[in-house]
Amino acid sequence: MPLFTRIPQRFFTILTSAKKELYVEALFVLRQAFKTELVIRREELTAMLVGSLEANILQADFSEEAEEMGADREEGLSGKAHLLLRKLRDTGWLEFEYERGSFEENVTIPDYAIEVINLLYDLSTERVREYNSYVYATYAALKNSRENPDYLYQALQAAYQNTVRLVDELKLLFNNIKRYYQRISELSDVNTLLEEHFDRYKEQIVDTVYYPLKTIDSVPRFKYAILSMLNEWVMDEELLASIVEQGVRRRVFPDGEMGRQETMAMITSIADTYENIEGMIADIDRKHVEYTNASIDRIRYQMNADRSAKGKLIALLKHYEEAAVSDAMAQGVQLYRHSYLDMQSLYDRVKRTIKTEGRPLALEEQEENPALIESFLKDIKRQYSNQKIDAYIEGCFQGKEAFTTEDVEMRAAEEFILFLLGTLRGREKSAGFQAEFLEGNTDRQGYSLPRVRFSKKQPPVAGRKGEDAHV
Repeated sequence: MPLFTRIPQRFFTILTSAKKELYVEALFVLRQAFKTELVIRREELTAMLVGSLEANILQADFSEEAEEMGADREEGLSGKAHLLLRKLRDTGWLEFEYERGSFEENVTIPDYAIEVINLLYDLSTERVREYNSYVYATYAALKNSRENPDYLYQALQAAYQNTVRLVDELKLLFNNIKRYYQRISELSDVNTLLEEHFDRYKEQIVDTVYYPLKTIDSVPRFKYAILSMLNEWVMDEELLASIVEQGVRRRVFPDGEMGRQETMAMITSIADTYENIEGMIADIDRKHVEYTNASIDRIRYQMNADRSAKGKLIALLKHYEEAAVSDAMAQGVQLYRHSYLDMQSLYDRVKRTIKTEGRPLALEEQEENPALIESFLKDIKRQYSNQKIDAYIEGCFQGKEAFTTEDVEMRAAEEFILFLLGTLRGREKSAGFQAEFLEGNTDRQGYSLPRVRFSKKQPPVAGRKGEDAHV
């Protein structure tokens, strides 16, 4: 049967809408009502929705739903809850029906809807899934059939279904191990890796499925007993006839011939599964060992990874394509280029050659050019006059009586020069401020500056003529 001949066409639309999270939470409230009540009354379900999802319902905009249903736009809490229920009804998740002899409405949930709701609930909760002992269940069904000959068909059917579920469980286990194996390559934090291994993989994979399969529900423990009983069934024509007769009587088989074929098919399927299942378990064992080794290696690598500035920079560059990392780097990393002139700037390293005796050069006494020096000093004073230095330092005070190097921002190379000249200017009597050198240097926007405290000079207090002023 095609899927959408049983399920409404718009059934899954609420899971793709803008309010999908609210609709899913409403479905979980509906599930809770289904679990606790035989008859779900519409008003009681509305009250449950309001009690559980009051804040989310108030914040949600149901104008689209109101327009779609041809209803007035509801602003109140109860009105929005009723619109939510009508949306679930129109998409096929629930149905309304009047109670006999009354105008009160009850809510009914279609079978397909509750199955999907249960699936969504199981996917949203990280509870540890319980493992059913499929191997023992198969053994027990076949073993007890002799004591209840009227239920031979049910015993065979139960053994077959448990065998199918066992194979599905093993395949799911294999794929889950592969999924965890791939996830560890994406993790870089040691604590997250430990949590992934011990809190998730161990609890959800090893403890629930892998460990029972290797111990209490071990295949080798029951395999040969199951195969022995199936061989006895195949050789017992009377027993096969009873199975076929019971299947026909319960209208599972259309006739005896078809019933015998299906009976033999189920017995053969169970036998073939247990003949070959140990190879599947061996593949799972190998994958489990690979994951465990990879997890340990990954943890060891992260613990020994380079934690220096170079290692951290490499880690950042590896994740630069992530939007959050690139934005943080753009905001937090500011690069500036500057250079300075010192005694070594004009020095060229001597190229070593074979020493040979040469003619010594005569010493020339260098003559100073006072005019050239005076011209250079005039150019410096003209470019960085006392007025310009004073204006820059006064601007750094920003209305305060004092400031330090840590309060200054270096926005250009010229400010770097004016600051250094200001430290010299602060020692002159004609300056309106004074400079006090503190211990150490500090870095301001990439410039290494001495720690200096600048303070304004106090004006002298006017006193009597001929006497010193006293404060």
